[in-house]
Amino acid sequence: MKRFMKWLGILLGGILGIALIGLLGYYIYWLTQARRTIEVDVTAIEIPTDQASIERGKILVEIVRCTECHGKDLSGVLWTDHMLTGAFGPTNLTPGENGISGYTDEDYIRAIRHGVGRDGKALIYMPSNFYSDLNQSDLGDIIAYMKTLPPSSQPGPPNGRTGPYLWNFVLKNPQGLPAIKMIDHKAIAAIPVGPDPNDILAYGEYLALPCKSCHGDDFAGRPLLERLRVPSPNITPYNLDTWTEEVFFTAMREGILPDGTFIPQSLMPWEAIGQLTDDELHAIWVYLQSLPAVANEDAISYQNSDG
Repeated sequence: MKRFMKWLGILLGGILGIALIGLLGYYIYWLTQARRTIEVDVTAIEIPTDQASIERGKILVEIVRCTECHGKDLSGVLWTDHMLTGAFGPTNLTPGENGISGYTDEDYIRAIRHGVGRDGKALIYMPSNFYSDLNQSDLGDIIAYMKTLPPSSQPGPPNGRTGPYLWNFVLKNPQGLPAIKMIDHKAIAAIPVGPDPNDILAYGEYLALPCKSCHGDDFAGRPLLERLRVPSPNITPYNLDTWTEEVFFTAMREGILPDGTFIPQSLMPWEAIGQLTDDELHAIWVYLQSLPAVANEDAISYQNSDG
């Protein structure tokens, strides 16, 4: 019996030793892959200070879904706090505890367009690949608004401890580290100025860029949005062929679909989108109508709705 217990102890000790070596190896891999320094050239722009720009920045922050992850007041959300994941969640974007006090204009630009923190490390789950094409005006308005945020009374996520479950999930998911896996930083060094609002189709395409984060690159919807745990609608003409522009405006301004269904703000920021001008909404509508009619049976369908 003693010999059995001895060999059992050796076996268990060996297994534990191998597990610890494997964990150490994976931690080193995490550091070399996810925590390496990324050099980016940040193009400086003039950040407006007028109230109109700040108010538009507030609208844009909701349209591009900053509030979906960072919370309505942008004070951060703790997604997980577990031994195997660590304490992690979208950062507090206010100057409050665990926030971003002291950010320069260049720090904001680097984080928003490149997904890189002021320390030069890739930001985890920062979807900058959707924001790289923001033009100077809209990017400036977003930063102008963020610089006016008061300190939150609640501490944001500490984000100082990570664990193997988080490492594995982030490293396997391209959207976990867009700065490393999805963004060509040299290609986006210059911040766009256009497009010209008079070019309705091009302007509509630009305004619809944030829609891709939920509806997909082809706007045909997704079978599951992991962050919301729901499918997203197909908004190509395949699905919206019975809609009119008036119906589209009603959905964007009142959150009501043709069949009377109400769209929760948690799923679609229509209150913010509805504050865009008539010309801007018209441009989005024209662009969506120009898209190929893509079939996606796994996405939400509106085809049976009355137009």
